[in-house]
Amino acid sequence: MDILFKEYCKVVWQKKGYFLMALFALGCSITLDLSAPLYYKNIANGLALPYSDATLALLLDNLKTIAFIYAGVWVSWRLLEIAIVPLDGGGINLLEKRCFDILKQQKYAFFEDRFSGSLIKQANRFSRSFETIMDWFLFQFYMNIIAIIISFTLFYQQQPDFAFYFLLWVVLFIGWNIGFSLWKMRFDQAVAEADSIVGGGYSDAISNIFIVKSFALEYKEQHLINKASDRVYQKKKIAWFFTFFSFAIQGLMTFGIELFFVYLMIQKWRLGTFEVGLFVLFQSIMIILIQRLWEFGRNIRTLFTALADASEMSEVFRQQDIEADHPAAQPHTIQHGQIDFNHIHFSYKPDNAHPISLFNDFSLHIKAGEKIALIGHSGSGKSTLTKLLFRFLEPQQGDLCFDGIAAQHFTLQALRQQISMVPQQPELFHRSIRDNISLGDPISDEQLLDVAQKARCLDFIQALPEGFDTLVGERGVKLSGGERQRIAIARAFLEDAPIVILDEATSALDSLTEKQIQVAIFELIKDKTALVIAHRLSTILSMDRIIVLEQGRIIEQGNHQELLNLHGQYYAMWQHQSSHFIID
Repeated sequence: MDILFKEYCKVVWQKKGYFLMALFALGCSITLDLSAPLYYKNIANGLALPYSDATLALLLDNLKTIAFIYAGVWVSWRLLEIAIVPLDGGGINLLEKRCFDILKQQKYAFFEDRFSGSLIKQANRFSRSFETIMDWFLFQFYMNIIAIIISFTLFYQQQPDFAFYFLLWVVLFIGWNIGFSLWKMRFDQAVAEADSIVGGGYSDAISNIFIVKSFALEYKEQHLINKASDRVYQKKKIAWFFTFFSFAIQGLMTFGIELFFVYLMIQKWRLGTFEVGLFVLFQSIMIILIQRLWEFGRNIRTLFTALADASEMSEVFRQQDIEADHPAAQPHTIQHGQIDFNHIHFSYKPDNAHPISLFNDFSLHIKAGEKIALIGHSGSGKSTLTKLLFRFLEPQQGDLCFDGIAAQHFTLQALRQQISMVPQQPELFHRSIRDNISLGDPISDEQLLDVAQKARCLDFIQALPEGFDTLVGERGVKLSGGERQRIAIARAFLEDAPIVILDEATSALDSLTEKQIQVAIFELIKDKTALVIAHRLSTILSMDRIIVLEQGRIIEQGNHQELLNLHGQYYAMWQHQSSHFIID
């Protein structure tokens, strides 16, 4: 809860002018509202007297005062309306930005372990809960505190013993609501957590809809969603049962205080110490107050539900292991493209498991402009090396240097902007082709046409009805795998980074298109340092050096012919692929 209130209080501080305006407006409204029964008391006492001109004048004077009171209440609520939109709506706006800021600071591994749908739902609930909690604070907590103070004061002025009975009842009523709601919050949190699982299941199934449909998994996925939704329903039934139990107790307490007060009034009337005006005063205040406290008790469930909803995202805010620039980091420029892995030690650390060592005292020197191929079986460390280059992962020991400058001394933004990546499965935004190539940077049509031509994607783009303005769908589902890959290559041409990483960049292409694009790729990596991850050995024949990895160790290195002459692991892989007609 500390994170929740810290973040919400920051928002309130930023909107403090509107917050104070709302407090003032609500304070005026409830004060005026509860002062009206005083004048109704005078009117009731006047109506109990025989008619006289003096009594009539008294009644009309009190009526005018009540009219002014209601006018003041009306103005107060209009003032509140001016404040509430920038306070609630503006607060949600700030928190939505803040949530994305926190999420984008998380390390790459954080997103590998979580459903995107669940994270989106958590962020949305965190920001939306602000409105619920703020409204509860203003309209329930703050207004009721003022109402209780004013009511106690009025009761004490008229009948001191009534005031103390009233205060005791208020303490019991509020204490029950808060104590019970705190106890019940564990059930509300369980509902929120189960609901996030449903959101994650939806996201996982919908984002992989091609697999769902092509493997006829609709029934299985529906079954998984049904089970997750049923779990939410079961947890909600428990939470709602306790909510209704709380309502029942509140009802008994409310009816009890009302009957008790009427009984006291009757007893005082019997002794001749109670006038009809006091009955009107007390009943008017009690009706207002009981209604407000009943709403308080009912809405405290909403408050704790909102707190439970927001608590999941609070745990993300609490994450300490986030991406951050080293204090001495600078936006250095990679002039040449030399890369050095110096005595790197790296171990994966799965949750609740022993570290899995991959690299031990690993060293590799890549000269500026050198074209390196990384090959090896799955788990040999190829992908991990690329993640270390981008600093998605950090080595436990050793240094990674670019042009002799340690990677930690680069700002993350500067480093990543100087490394281009063409992955095996390119991810595209659900935006236009133009935006997916430019990534939001303003570029001329000439630049766009040039990089599209180099990436051999101009022809298919121009054949589309909307050309470069065509929306590609979520993750680029409207395009074929080869088309998405060519968009990624065009993006790399535009970025023009000194270091290029190609992760099976032509694997999704047919043989003819692959040969055409290989020309473009060699143009892309000309005069650049390139790392090529390959399983199809035909794509790396012209590399300056081929590195053969096995379980985080370099077991062979050299050019194609040198490795064949060794008759080692590379030779075996080459013979295997050649015999199966994989090479072209």
